[in-house]
Amino acid sequence: MYGSYSKDQGKTWSKPRVITPAGVLPRLLKLSNGVLVLASGRPGVQLRFSTDARGMQWSRAFEMLPHDNDFRKELNGGSAQVSCGYTGLLPTGPDKFLIIYSDFHYQATGGAVRKAIKVREVTVDKK
Repeated sequence: MYGSYSKDQGKTWSKPRVITPAGVLPRLLKLSNGVLVLASGRPGVQLRFSTDARGMQWSRAFEMLPHDNDFRKELNGGSAQVSCGYTGLLPTGPDKFLIIYSDFHYQATGGAVRKAIKVREVTVDKK
């Protein structure tokens, strides 16, 4: 995933630079405590955080939905995918937000494996 930055409200842009090695449909949310949240997926679902004012430096990925990268499953008719990778972000306070994402391997009561939509609240301390 690449990032490009503008200092003139989108009239011109910087040369794109790599932010993460992978990811689809990135979502950004700026919390009122100043933390910038980046959610993306594929593989898994990741959260990254930036505490600088411009989003130039990002934390390492926090895996909300870990993945095993075993693509041999797909070669044998299975699926290595653990999520569609599309996320939603919704602020719930100055340092809190909800992340919404799919889990293709949710284990339901009784042991059945089903697809599920998960919603989790995350609290971010700017320290």
